[in-house]
Amino acid sequence: MAQKIEGNARHISIHAAGVVMSPVPLSEIVPIQFDPKESGKVITQYDMYSVEEVGLLKFDFLGLKNLAIIADTIKLIKRFRNIDIEVGKIPIDDKKTFEMLARGETADTFQLNGSGMTRFLMDLKPNAIHDINAMVALYRPGPMQFIPDYIARKHNPALIKYPDPALEPILKKTYGILVYQDDLLMIANRLAGYSWGEVDKFRKAVGKKIPKEMAEQKEKFIKGCMQHSKWSEKKSTEIWTWIEPFASYGFNKAHSVSYGLVAYQTAYLKANFPGEYMTSVLTGELGEVEKVADTVKECKRMGIPVLPPDINESFKDFTLVRENNDKDIILFGLGSIKNFGEGIAQFIIDERKKNGPFKSLSDFLSRIKDRNLNKKSLEALIYSGT
Repeated sequence: MAQKIEGNARHISIHAAGVVMSPVPLSEIVPIQFDPKESGKVITQYDMYSVEEVGLLKFDFLGLKNLAIIADTIKLIKRFRNIDIEVGKIPIDDKKTFEMLARGETADTFQLNGSGMTRFLMDLKPNAIHDINAMVALYRPGPMQFIPDYIARKHNPALIKYPDPALEPILKKTYGILVYQDDLLMIANRLAGYSWGEVDKFRKAVGKKIPKEMAEQKEKFIKGCMQHSKWSEKKSTEIWTWIEPFASYGFNKAHSVSYGLVAYQTAYLKANFPGEYMTSVLTGELGEVEKVADTVKECKRMGIPVLPPDINESFKDFTLVRENNDKDIILFGLGSIKNFGEGIAQFIIDERKKNGPFKSLSDFLSRIKDRNLNKKSLEALIYSGT
């Protein structure tokens, strides 16, 4: 029985963000089928490696709601403070941001939240965006073992060491620790004499972790170091032995830096514009009850009250209200009320804009002439504390 099922696909798995592009109908190149989990979605029957081998182009398009949260925050900052913020020009050396991360106040930031990452950030006490980029790359199974070493070397430069002085220019910013795949490729180019074309083949071998290809690269790398860097065979082999484990976890630097920058931007906005940022986070999590509850707790810790909806002040999404003493209050949006449709919420907002605040219950009932305002929706308003 075991021999019958051995080697068969266990189930159909689909890449969360993989998109295949073809100059002709896909069915002419690969077998296709409908996604069993999502109606109408077409998927290939080949895996990611086979798709590339038949010559198709594969992209991974990752969607981040954090980008929408950043954009919404910037709009609120303009509205409430009349400050224009250009996301690409946010200073990357903001002391207030790094102090907040060092205190462990990482909730609702991108990539930097969670108990494990928070604990490491408190130990690290980052003071440059390079630290955040490195943590994004290191905080994964495998490289996570090097985080304590990275932290120790940052605080005590005397602990920094290199297998050979020639590695210092490449690994100086990461305190002598291999963090990025790019550093590995630079070592192959500068120390083993690889051409950039050969470096790309090396990258693919490392990325795919195919034993046969890695064995070929080992021989090529050692010979290259002996010829290019004039090292002995023993020294060249030692360097290969040092970098080989890294092949199983090397993280692309462009990916780390891109994620690190977005992570820093969310932390910057939280540290400097807390009311606007937390309002945008709550709106981004609308409909996810547990996440909203956790964010409400964080708001209370920050001294920002989150109050029930208000028919005279709430909009559809979570609403920021700034009182005369500059104290921020966040109101639940009308669209967050259970059993209360978006249509009636928008009708209330439009009526309020047109004819002013509602003065009483009778005034509200007489002005909201919409078929969706019935007993059920009215009870929903009452139970929400509106």
